[in-house]
Amino acid sequence: MSSVPGTVIGVRVKDGVVLGSEKRLSYNGYILSKQTKKVFPVTKHIGIGFAGLVGDSQFILKLLRYEARNYELQIHREIRVRGLAKVLSLILYSYKLMPLITEIVVGGVDEKGPQLYVLDPVGSLIEDKHAALGTGGSVAMGVIEPRYREDMSIEEAKQLVVDALREAIERDAVSGDGIDLLMITRDGYREEQLLFKS
Repeated sequence: MSSVPGTVIGVRVKDGVVLGSEKRLSYNGYILSKQTKKVFPVTKHIGIGFAGLVGDSQFILKLLRYEARNYELQIHREIRVRGLAKVLSLILYSYKLMPLITEIVVGGVDEKGPQLYVLDPVGSLIEDKHAALGTGGSVAMGVIEPRYREDMSIEEAKQLVVDALREAIERDAVSGDGIDLLMITRDGYREEQLLFKS
């Protein structure tokens, strides 16, 4: 089981990508926040999700948004999904002696279609159809693998991510308190959140 706290999921389907995470921030057995966002849009067509230390995640997000905007200003088009994932891989590798403690999923849509990439703290870059990272990842994957199909609709993929996160929240003490979702298609991104009663 991963030692990186939290749960983040990415699912790639025919029309786009769904990223989702739970909202709990815990440290050393204490719950510090029940409203922590862990999935974010980077551009109109690319999003990112984190499991791990929130400070490291916020630092990475700030760097990536800067790199994506800089690319757009210089090249006059939005960066491709793999291009942004590769930039992130190089950033993470440059910190290999003091790694940023986070596991990351990057997903989006460009002219090559929907894509999903998984990165570890030292920048290993793997393309996949679905991923579940963090302490609740193995539980979530147990829900995703038997139900996943590449031809699912975005709404079906969203429901799969929600069900997998609910299962992870049920069984992982450092995951909980609600769900954030980011759905990305050719038309752009849409965010949703589900809050649980405390």
